[in-house]
Amino acid sequence: MLKTIARSAITVAAVAAVGLGVAASPAAAASTGTVWGARGQSDNNPGNGAQAWVWAYSGENDQARLTYQFYDNSTGQLNVWGKGQSASANLSKDVWRIQVCVPSAAQEGVSWNCTPWAY
Repeated sequence: MLKTIARSAITVAAVAAVGLGVAASPAAAASTGTVWGARGQSDNNPGNGAQAWVWAYSGENDQARLTYQFYDNSTGQLNVWGKGQSASANLSKDVWRIQVCVPSAAQEGVSWNCTPWAY
C-alpha cells in the first residue's frame, strides 16, 4: 500500500512538471529588443485570436520604431511618437524577427540607432 502511494505521488509530480513545461512554451515564442530605453516585442502566440502581435515603447525618446520581418522576408514597421508612448498591432502572419530603433541626434538628417535583429 505504501509503495502504491509513493508511485502515485511520483507520477503526479512528473505530470505536473510536464504540464509546467507545456504552459511555459508560449512565452518562448516572444522576441524582445531594447535600445536607449526604447523597447519592442513580438509574439507569435498572443492568445488574442491574432496570428502574431507586436508592441513598441518609446521610453524617454521622442520617437521609436519597431521593424518586423515575416518568414516570407516581407517587412512592416510600428512607429511610436512622443516620450513614454507605446503602440501595438495584431498581425496576420508569424513574425520571424524584430529590430528596435531610435533616432540619433548626433548626426544631421535621419540616422537611427538600432538593436541587432532579435529572433
